[in-house]
Amino acid sequence: MVRTGEVLLATAVVAGVGLVAVHLGTANAHRVVLSAEHHPATAASTNHTLRVTSISPAAGASAVSPTTTVDVRFSEPVRRGSALPSISPPIPGRWTRVGRRELRFTPHAPAMPLATETITVPAGRHGVRADDGAELASSVTSRFQVRDGSILRLQQVLAQLGYLPLTWTPSPATPATPAAGSGNVDLTELYQPPAGHFAWRYPNTPPTLQAAWKVGVDNHMTTGAMVAFEVKDGLPGYTSIRPPMWSALLTAEANQTMNPEGYTYALVSQTRPESLTLWHDGTVVYTSLVNTGIAQTPTPVGNFFVYRRFASTTMEGTNPNGSYYVDHGVRWVNYFDGGAAIHGFIRAAYGFPQSLGCVELPVAHAAIAWRWIHYGTVVTVLPEPGSTAAGAT
Repeated sequence: MVRTGEVLLATAVVAGVGLVAVHLGTANAHRVVLSAEHHPATAASTNHTLRVTSISPAAGASAVSPTTTVDVRFSEPVRRGSALPSISPPIPGRWTRVGRRELRFTPHAPAMPLATETITVPAGRHGVRADDGAELASSVTSRFQVRDGSILRLQQVLAQLGYLPLTWTPSPATPATPAAGSGNVDLTELYQPPAGHFAWRYPNTPPTLQAAWKVGVDNHMTTGAMVAFEVKDGLPGYTSIRPPMWSALLTAEANQTMNPEGYTYALVSQTRPESLTLWHDGTVVYTSLVNTGIAQTPTPVGNFFVYRRFASTTMEGTNPNGSYYVDHGVRWVNYFDGGAAIHGFIRAAYGFPQSLGCVELPVAHAAIAWRWIHYGTVVTVLPEPGSTAAGAT
C-alpha cells in the first residue's frame, strides 16, 4: 500500500539567472481536464496506455504564484521508481506521490518573475509508467507563466545602480545580496522586497522631478529608469517589463554594475521666452531657448521619458491646414511622447510656440543637448502660465 505523501525522488536544482523578465497578479491553479475517460488498471491489463488526465496549473495560466505546486494526475496508479515529469526552466524542489494516481512538485524557492514554465511528462519505456507496466503513448507538455515581480523591488535595485536620482538603503537587519556566481541567488526579494528607505541623491533635486517620484508605483520615472538600464545592458528598451529584464537586473545588482552615464533630467518651460533646462547629477548643465507647439498642435504636458533617439531622421505628418509634410534630415531627435520629440530645427527665432507639438532647439544647441539626454531621461513639460491642463505622470 502506497501512503499519501510518499517521496518518489528528491531533486534540488538551484535556479540559474537566465534570460527569462509589469504585472502583479494571483495564482491560477485550476485543474485542466485532458481526458475524462477512465480505464481501471488491473495486474493483467497491459494492452492499454497510461494517460495524463489533468495538470495544474492549467495550460496557458498566467500570473501564477512563483511558489505554486504542480500536480499531474494519471488514469492509472503510477509505478514507484518510474520516471518523473520535468520542469523547465528548472525550479528547486521535489516530486512526491499524492495518493496512487497523482504526482506533485513542491518548489523550495520561487521561480523567476514572468518565466514561462514548461511541464513535460515523458512517455515510452523510459517515461512515467503505471503499476501494471502501461506506458504513455506520447509525451505531454503544459505551460504556465509566473506572475511579475515587485515594482518596489525594481525601484530599489535601479536606485542602488544609479538609474534613479535617489539612493536606497536596506534596513540593518536586511541580509546582503549573494555575490555573483555564488550559486545562491535568492529570488524571494523580487516578490517580497526587503525593508529600507529612499533618499534624494542630490540636495538640489528640482521640485518638479521630486514631484514625479512615487514609491512602489510604475510611473514614467520608474519606467524611464528601467528603459535606461535595459539599453545600457544591451537589451531592447521595452517600456513594459519583459522576462529578460529581471535576470539582467539580478546580475547587475550582484556585480554592482552602475549606470555609466549618470542621471539627466529635462525641464521644458512654456513661460515665454520658452526654454529647455538640462539637469545632470545635481547640476544645471545646459539651457536653451526652444519652441513648443502652436495652439492647434500643442506640446503634451506632464512627465514623460525618452524612449527613442535618432541622430538624424525623417519626420512627417499633417499640418493644421490638412497638407502633408515630410522633413528629411531632422537632427538630434529624442522622442518622449508619441511623435513629440526634443530635436533641432531651423527657425528664424526661438522662445515661443511655432512647432507641431515638438520641442525645437537651434540645431547647434540640439547637438549639445543630445550629449546629455539619454534613453530613459525624464522630460517634464510645464503647462503654459494660467493653463489648467493636466499632464502625464
